[in-house]
Amino acid sequence: MKPPERQSVEADVLAGPFVSIPYALLARVGELDIQPAPLLVLLQIVAASQVQQKDFLTPQELATRCGMSPYDVAETIGALVEANLLAIGVRMEPDGTHSNYFDLRPLWNALRPREPARPAAETAELERAKDIVTLFEEEFGRPLSGLECEQIRHWLEQDAHPEWMIVEALREAVLANKYSFKYIDRVLYDWQRHHIRSRADLEAYQAQHRERARGKDETAAGRADRRQGRGSAVQKPERDERYNAFYELFPDV
Repeated sequence: MKPPERQSVEADVLAGPFVSIPYALLARVGELDIQPAPLLVLLQIVAASQVQQKDFLTPQELATRCGMSPYDVAETIGALVEANLLAIGVRMEPDGTHSNYFDLRPLWNALRPREPARPAAETAELERAKDIVTLFEEEFGRPLSGLECEQIRHWLEQDAHPEWMIVEALREAVLANKYSFKYIDRVLYDWQRHHIRSRADLEAYQAQHRERARGKDETAAGRADRRQGRGSAVQKPERDERYNAFYELFPDV
């Protein structure tokens, strides 16, 4: 039996790929104050991700797909990022280069129903229960790469570092402004070499290093004073005690 004419005309179009759009996005466009141009850009980003498995489009590519100028597209993306409806991440590729990608998690978070406010004690408990990968991503300000996640797994499973110790090493790196997995690995190795097994061990070790650093600073200050007394203008800068772990790992800095 020959299908109706209308069905045969639609068949080639309907056989193509479809894009899944959350109904909440369309229903809450007004509530989220998403104008037509930003909405179109978001839809193009979602479509490229689902149909082409492309997680980044250049302003020129988006301009072509949206019928906009590259400048307007760039302005729209900036507005979406500022409105916390889109993020642009950076990841390291296997060949060592960096590439950008569109992160739609801010949009999905905006579409989730708002939960009632939790008591302070419950909120603190949830913070402590955060996944360690989430903690790293929050401190680094970006999603972790597969290799970085593998490094965390290696610390936990191969090196048998407890999770709390990895978090403390991350804190040391943040205080030293060293957002580097290599630096964190050096910190963990140093603690392992000094047989740090508990929080009390770590606190005692850090206190010992603060005292040692203070003694070094006093010695350096005395030497500087003596050099000044001999007419030397060279003076060694004081070290910030917050970065004692960094100075211990890199004593020549």
